[in-house]
Amino acid sequence: MEDNNRKTSGFGIGEVGAGAESTFFDEIEAHRLQPKYKKTEMIKCSCGHTVPKACVMSASLGSSCPDCYDRMSD
Repeated sequence: MEDNNRKTSGFGIGEVGAGAESTFFDEIEAHRLQPKYKKTEMIKCSCGHTVPKACVMSASLGSSCPDCYDRMSD
C-alpha cells in the first residue's frame, strides 16, 4: 500500500491551504480588483419621502417614491 502522506499533487489530506503565502503586492492587487461603489444621490419627493434618485417616479401630483405612487397618480 502506498504512503498517502507523501502525495505532492492534487488535493490530498493535509494539502489544502499549503499554497504560497500572499505577498504585499498580492494584497494591493486584491484591493484594486474590489468593486468601487458610488455614493447614491438621494432625492426628496413631493410626497415627503427621501429615496435614491433611481427610485423617483413621476406622478400626476409631482414626484413620488414607489410606495406613494398609486396614491399620488390619481
